[in-house]
Amino acid sequence: MTSGKKGTTGQILKASVIMGGTSAVSMITGIIRSKVMAILLGPEGIGLLGLLQSILNTASTVSGMGLASSGVRQIAEARANGDAACLALTRKALLWSAVILGLLGAALLVILRNPIAEMTVGNDSYAWMITWVSAGVWATTIYNAQIATLNGMRRLVDLARAYIISALGGTLVTVLAVWQLKESGVVIAVLSIPLTLLVVSWWLTRKLPTIDVHLSWQAISRPLFGLFSLGFAFMVTNLFRVATLMTVRVTLTQSINITAAGYYQAAYSISALYLGFVLEAMSKDYYPRLTAVAKDHKKTNAMVNEQAEVALLMSGPVILGMLTLTPQVVGILYSGAFVETVDILRWQLLGDLFKVASWTMGFILLSQGRSQLFLFTEFSWNLMYLGVIWVGLPVWNLKATGVAYFLTHAFYFILLWVIVSRVNHFRWSKTNLVLLLTMLVCAAVISWARLLPGIVPLALGLILTVAMSSYSFVRICRSLGGLPWKRNMHNH
Repeated sequence: MTSGKKGTTGQILKASVIMGGTSAVSMITGIIRSKVMAILLGPEGIGLLGLLQSILNTASTVSGMGLASSGVRQIAEARANGDAACLALTRKALLWSAVILGLLGAALLVILRNPIAEMTVGNDSYAWMITWVSAGVWATTIYNAQIATLNGMRRLVDLARAYIISALGGTLVTVLAVWQLKESGVVIAVLSIPLTLLVVSWWLTRKLPTIDVHLSWQAISRPLFGLFSLGFAFMVTNLFRVATLMTVRVTLTQSINITAAGYYQAAYSISALYLGFVLEAMSKDYYPRLTAVAKDHKKTNAMVNEQAEVALLMSGPVILGMLTLTPQVVGILYSGAFVETVDILRWQLLGDLFKVASWTMGFILLSQGRSQLFLFTEFSWNLMYLGVIWVGLPVWNLKATGVAYFLTHAFYFILLWVIVSRVNHFRWSKTNLVLLLTMLVCAAVISWARLLPGIVPLALGLILTVAMSSYSFVRICRSLGGLPWKRNMHNH
């Protein structure tokens, strides 16, 4: 193995360890929040939480105009080029745009609180909660800009600090609010992390080195144009995604009940929690690195394959373990009342293997600023997801949401593969194809084994999980220069 690949793998792993540790803290605190709310409020409370979070995410996506995502790319590019003036102007343009847009988004949500409450919950009795959610929209829009600055400058340790402090603070506030206020405390739970992240990210960005630049409309218009032109594509795609999830939750609430939305929210939250350690590392480290070499197709393709290999090796064993222990995981994270969540989550876990591989390819379009292709792929994902749920809900009931997740991510993987092979001449390495196929076969065997009697499904699942974990460990160690004990023996 070349020293270049060893160094790249080490860099990927370092970022994964930093952001993975952060995700571990977020996962633990998320488990505590979910457990407390599940016990005190039940599926109905979790459903209300999901609806309010959907409103917050949708409104902050519109108000943010995608500037956070385009800001990461623009800041990373200016940093890679050594253009200090462009970097300073982009930072200022990003922050002030976020402050103004956040206020506009919050005001619009307050104005529309009654019709939004009618549309999502079915009556306006929750309009007062939506008024408070507007504060979260303002906070989210600004902290996203500040996080984008840290991300573009690859301040991974500062990012980790921001997420860890907000997770701990948000959990403490959530537990106290729901414990004391019951259902009324749900809105505080929704606001706790955005407001904490706003304060912490502001404190961390103030410590960054500043460059004095002459501020004029002519000077700032260029970075503003770059932020908004690509940012609009990000905003539309993010809006597709959050609006789709909100549509699913509203559909479940109105066609079944809010408890069904709670089961769905639980499955989606678990999927987001356990994959966070891989996907966070991608968005916070891999994206800026890929942007720096985006014009070199050969380097880009090599980096995508290296990132995909590490991502699959790290996430594969976790997915197989979760697939084996799905009922136990749901019971531990929520409660015995969430039995319906198990079937949804099992299908989502199968889809997550395709999701991890897809993400590595998707960043090619982002790093190269191919906004129209990015829009097309995201629109296709959301359209198919909603379509499969709409068709499948009468047939499979609530399980249709999980089946739709699996089928859509499989389709998305193939679609992205075709697109990036054309625009960037991308080819999957044989190693990665075999690795993905092996994990899919293992996941299929674990799923099929559930038909067998007694302890056989559990035993078979655990054997495959341990085997894949051992293989991943050996492969990662070899990428870093050999197994630890062999290196020690050689040194002696």
